[in-house]
Amino acid sequence: MRSVLLAGAALMALSACQTGEDDSDATGPEQDACGASQYADRIGTDHEQYDFTAPDRPLRIIPPDSAVTLDHRPERLNVDIDEDGKITRIWCG
Repeated sequence: MRSVLLAGAALMALSACQTGEDDSDATGPEQDACGASQYADRIGTDHEQYDFTAPDRPLRIIPPDSAVTLDHRPERLNVDIDEDGKITRIWCG
């Protein structure tokens, strides 16, 4: 009986840590403050074909294995590229 109670308490503690949503692929208004969703059709293409700059919006082009700051800036557009310069992900943060 004791082990059942301990297991139940552990499960309750773990569930309290979850946010209920996976924000990694979210595209709601708060997750798209930088307008990343408008560029979704560019994934898989060469990033040099496009000008991602916009007034008052920071931009990062992120090559593979690059060091990036961990500060979250919802208005910043991030463009991940692969070794060939192809866009692999476009996201805000």
